Amino acid sequence: MNIAKTIKLVNMKYTAPISVTGTACSLNCKHCGSHYLEHMIPISKTSSIQKRVKSLLISGGSTRFGKVPILPHMDEIRRLKGKGYRLNFHVGLVDESEALEISRIADAISFDFVGDDETIRYVYNLDKSVDDYVRTFELLKKYTDKVYPHITIGLNCGKVTHEFKAIELLSHYEQKKIVFIVFIPTPGTIFEKCPTPSLKDVRAIFKYARLKFKCDLNLGCMYPKGKLRDKIGLAAIENGFDVITQPSANVVKKLKECGYTIVWSDECCVL
Repeated sequence: MNIAKTIKLVNMKYTAPISVTGTACSLNCKHCGSHYLEHMIPISKTSSIQKRVKSLLISGGSTRFGKVPILPHMDEIRRLKGKGYRLNFHVGLVDESEALEISRIADAISFDFVGDDETIRYVYNLDKSVDDYVRTFELLKKYTDKVYPHITIGLNCGKVTHEFKAIELLSHYEQKKIVFIVFIPTPGTIFEKCPTPSLKDVRAIFKYARLKFKCDLNLGCMYPKGKLRDKIGLAAIENGFDVITQPSANVVKKLKECGYTIVWSDECCVL
């Protein structure tokens, strides 16, 4: 470990998640099944946002074409922007008009990138291909440099199927940040009995990402809890990650023991 390194640790207590679709999603993805929408604030109830909140994650369920229907809610989103909130848009597939409109007010755009056709079809129940994901990424990049790809390790039932190809594809573009999250077997979903990705696989992917990217590497907020959370956090540190989100107490302790300079943030890791 590089004891002279500064690392950013994120505690997301001042970012509120907003869903433009409430708990509705047309895809019923096997890893999510709308479960994570249940913990978000519907865009019709933004009056319930706590006063301490500084930023918003604008997300929601998808249409059957893989789009998060953000544009119909732009008036309300602009109103929220006018109140001083920073906005991180978690988008699905977009066309050019959507990319343009979102880029005009986005402080960050988070885009889940998948590098394998079969994984897209099987996990997302979506008749799209890697080319569609590349096209969306390029459209977003056309209008803003604040686009931060997210790669889910173990997206396909805990197996490694798309991750190395996703890294390879994204390495051909100039990047500021790449965010990695790790599959969590979630109760009530089709993948609830799938295993978490092996630590060996996680380490190999982190190592390959550090080799291929010269930009910041972030460990995002979604990754398993318990002892595996400790190990994933340490694997990120060992491979030169710049940001750790929601770190365990043991990871923070290890960083201090190794002499890292720690900078704390309290909003989404891409903000």
